[in-house]
Amino acid sequence: MQRWEYRVVSVSDGLYTSTLNEYGSEGWELVTVAHDVRTAPEQREKGLPVPPGLGKLGQAASKLSELEGRDASAPEPGSVSTTLLWVLRRPLDDDYED
Repeated sequence: MQRWEYRVVSVSDGLYTSTLNEYGSEGWELVTVAHDVRTAPEQREKGLPVPPGLGKLGQAASKLSELEGRDASAPEPGSVSTTLLWVLRRPLDDDYED
């Protein structure tokens, strides 16, 4: 009975052909491409709570607190990102042991 070894990789944009050719030269074949969909978690509020009723001053304080706690490289809360995952396989040798 044929046994397979599997590998799941994420391929950088624009490098699909060269990456697949590299894996192919090592005996891997493409089985499928799957989507890895993720939603960025909502951020918890940081800092001191601002009581309602302070008008523009309260809005400005809330915005400053939000900007201080946000990582510029982090995705927006609730945003969705999709990564392509490439599923590859190659036959295992007959003398392979678990």
